[in-house]
This record gives sequence, structure tokens and C-alpha cells, in this order.
Amino acid sequence: MKIQVRFHSIIALIISTVLTSAHAQGLPSANNFFEDAKQQGDNRVSIVMVSQRDCSYCELIHNDFLDPMHQGGRYKDKALFRELKIDSSDAITDFNGKKITAKRFAKRYHASLTPTLLFLDRKGQALVPNMVGVNTPEFYGYYLDQSIDKAISLLKKSAK
Repeated sequence: MKIQVRFHSIIALIISTVLTSAHAQGLPSANNFFEDAKQQGDNRVSIVMVSQRDCSYCELIHNDFLDPMHQGGRYKDKALFRELKIDSSDAITDFNGKKITAKRFAKRYHASLTPTLLFLDRKGQALVPNMVGVNTPEFYGYYLDQSIDKAISLLKKSAK
């Protein structure tokens, strides 16, 4: 009986570890926009999901849209994905290299509601309007692709 209980405990631990590590590979945290801008370059849009703990819609956007886009590779040359938790007390580095709170950063972009998606160039300028909340999950992916395509189009125009 003890062996069977230990076996089930070990299996549960393995499953928990696999699920935790799979989730840990999700969206990178937004903690240094100054360094991210160097990686982003002029041809990719920075997509920042402004989120907070216990936000079920944030989890929906993260799990069903952004994480698969980030992990899938199809958007590798189009977008740099980050997640900014506005309820974090950690300071982040802004596009100018200075420290700022996540809440103040989000406020600058009128992103007090979660989830909000920001579409920024490497200088921190908003390219297209924010996507705020989730009205219709069935069409969210379409609207997200439209925003990404429009942002990239604007980046290409400004590069000319």
C-alpha cells in the first residue's frame, strides 16, 4: 500500500513539474524595455500585455492567443511579446533606460484595465490603438492579427 501511495505521489509531482515548466516558458516578463528595444529592431512590433493576478481574461488572452503566438515561431520576425503585471511592486526599466513602476508605465499608455495589449515601436511609441478587454473571444485572434499587421505596416512606412 505504501509503495502505491508513493508511486501516485511521484506521478503527481512529475505532472506538476511538467505543467509548471511548460507555463514558465510562456511570455517573458516586461522588465527591461531598454534592452528589449535593441532585440526588437525596427521591423518588429513590441506587444505588451498589461495584466494582473487573478484576471481570468488575462489568462484567456495569455493561454489562447499570445503564448501560442510567441511559442509557435510564426510571429518571430513580426513581434516581440512581453507581459507587464501592473500589480507587481518590482521596478522595470523604461525605453529611455530609467527605472519606473509597472503601474506608472501602464498609466502612460492609458492601460489601467486588464487585459490591455499595447503595440509599441522600439522607442516606446504606440503604433495602433490598444486592445482593451475581450469582447468576443471568437474574433479576438482576427482583431489581434489586424493590429499586428497594421503596426508592422506603419513600421515599414516609417523606415522608408
